[in-house]
Amino acid sequence: AIWPKLSRIGFSKSSRCTATMPGDMEMQSYGEAGESGESGQSEDEASRTRVKRRAIGSSLVGALVLVVGFASIVGCTSLRVRGLPAHIRRMIDWEAQNKLPPWMTSIEEGSPQGVAIVLGQSLKPDGTPSQVLIDRARMAKTLLDEGKVVKVIVSGGDPAGVGHTEASELAKVLRGVGIPAESIILEAQATTTAENIWFSLRWLPKGTGQLYIITSDFHMARATYISREVLGYWYKMLEDSYKNNPDWHSATKLYPRLTLHQEPVASFCGSNASLNHDDDPKADVTTKSLALRAMDELKWLGSREVPNALFGSPMSNILYIWPIQINVTKDANNPSNFEAAMAVATRV
Repeated sequence: AIWPKLSRIGFSKSSRCTATMPGDMEMQSYGEAGESGESGQSEDEASRTRVKRRAIGSSLVGALVLVVGFASIVGCTSLRVRGLPAHIRRMIDWEAQNKLPPWMTSIEEGSPQGVAIVLGQSLKPDGTPSQVLIDRARMAKTLLDEGKVVKVIVSGGDPAGVGHTEASELAKVLRGVGIPAESIILEAQATTTAENIWFSLRWLPKGTGQLYIITSDFHMARATYISREVLGYWYKMLEDSYKNNPDWHSATKLYPRLTLHQEPVASFCGSNASLNHDDDPKADVTTKSLALRAMDELKWLGSREVPNALFGSPMSNILYIWPIQINVTKDANNPSNFEAAMAVATRV
């Protein structure tokens, strides 16, 4: 059903992925011979083209994100953008991305190779990381030192609107505690826990079988519940898409699964109630007590906040860029996932 819409913007089912972009920009398969340029244009025409490209500004970035998303869906593993400087085109390593087809995926079910994902937390108004983020980053260092993981994904955009991302701040903290830059993978789009998981799937290293979720103790139950529902949707979506593909030589036709591990981080003032600012409505949320935040999490779980956030109209005015709708009532594993989340939440 999606092909009529994609074909209107230039996509085809052929091996060449093309799409016309605003400002005469073309997305085409990376690796074709030669470099695109302005050849054949007069100086006046080139000048008008440059003015036009500057005029589209931020809308071009949005269009680029949409085209990249569509390309991932239709199986394009690499893109080339005519008109952008070469160093910008190289900012994304398209070949490093996880491939969607089951026989090409980076996920290797049962493999001991692990990757940690550090979930984001809104930055302070001054743009610095909260103690919550710092403690999560230190947990990642511990997992690396123990050899449980080979890479750490720091995930988080800028939902607080401070001008830079949670992922960039987390990466600084990781480097500050001695984690080499080559062990860190930045995912800087996510504004929700569901987006943390969904966008990070793209960057799993080849052969990954274990996924370690790092978040605060009070958040772990809901984060794991969301993760299981997002992953369940991911597996089912790709199984349905490829089940009749002759290239998938599988007797079970089941997409490779990741094994999830919970790595909760103790709350900032969880062991010393005198440090909390529960009675101050203007206080940083990261200074609230473990008791208060755990009760909030139970309330959100019990009020169907997760199903309502995953399916239906947006619940906030954050500019979400993740268009997927997940109806958890259609997931046969949802009752057990929810029961497990409540069990964890009541033990915090």
